Order: sequence, then structure tokens, then C-alpha cells
Amino acid sequence: MNRAVLICCSAFQGEMESLRKNNWPDHELKYLASALHLHPERLAATLQSALEAELEQGNRIVLIYGDCCVRMTDFEAMPGVVRTRGKNCCELLLGAEEYRRLSRDGAFYVIPKWVCRWKRFFNGLGLNRDNAASLMQDLHRTLVYLDTGLIPVPENVLQECADFCGLPYEVRPVSLDALHGAIEDALQRSTLQQ
Repeated sequence: MNRAVLICCSAFQGEMESLRKNNWPDHELKYLASALHLHPERLAATLQSALEAELEQGNRIVLIYGDCCVRMTDFEAMPGVVRTRGKNCCELLLGAEEYRRLSRDGAFYVIPKWVCRWKRFFNGLGLNRDNAASLMQDLHRTLVYLDTGLIPVPENVLQECADFCGLPYEVRPVSLDALHGAIEDALQRSTLQQ
């Protein structure tokens, strides 16, 4: 196998570009649209095509994804493919322990890439102002915005989303250390597979 190609959800594009400058400037980084998460079957098909194209060229692949579709375990079982360890992008940003702690406390996570698309997300789930608050309050206690420090915190958008959901919000500063560590671990495992 040749070089490692990093295939990543565009939800992390800002964070990945920031990390890449100092850590992996020579690795090719390809992004797939984060909106594919709203259509898991299309996400799986797009990932399948991307993986096949890279593997045909003899490249190793590091998937920077959580358990984003039912085929993830199939993908990472393919020779030459390694995936970051984590349930989802929020766990990759926070690390497993902090993610579990906040989840137990009822967190509903919002990340920088998705914050301005919250209406599309809730509409895609068939939720409106009448039923969103009831559902969200049954499942969560607070909206937690994971502030990676790369863009200004969109306080008015967060307040609008919080009002829609009937939940308070908090801004939690997060470093990119956990994401960096998850990718380094996957790169190391990828090298060991050669």
C-alpha cells in the first residue's frame, strides 16, 4: 500500500485544516458532505465509492468518522482501511470519557459546522416548534456547543435553537487534542497494517 489518504466528514473541515498544517501537511485529505448524514444510505454509497477509488490506486485509508452509518464496520474491515475510534464527531472532539460524562448529564451536542443548519436538521426529523421541545426535553437537559475556537461563537443562533428546543445552552471550549489523538492512533494502526 502507498500513502495514507484521510477521508473525513466535512463537519470537521475547519478543525482538520487547522490540524493538518502542523501535523499532516503531506497527507491528502478528502471531505465528504456532512449533509449526507441526513441520508444514511447515500452516505454509505458515497463512502463505498470513495474507498473503492482510493484502494484501487493502492492507497491506505484513514476514515475520520464515527458510527455514522450501518456499514461502517464493513468499511473498516476492508484491507487498507482504518477508522478513528469514536461513536460520533462529538466523541472524537471531546474524547470518550468527557463525551460519556456530558451525555449522562443530558447533553445534546452542537458543533460549529452544524450550528447554522439546526433548522434543516430538525425539519429533516419532522420536528417543529410544537413537538421539538417536548421530544428534546424528554431526552436532554441542555444544548452543548463545542467551541473549537476556530469561528466566533454564534450566540444568537444558539439562543434561537435553544428557544426552539426549550432547553438552555452552554458553550464548552474544546481543544483539538482528542481529535488529533484519534487520528494519530488511526494513522499508526494504518501503518501497522502494511
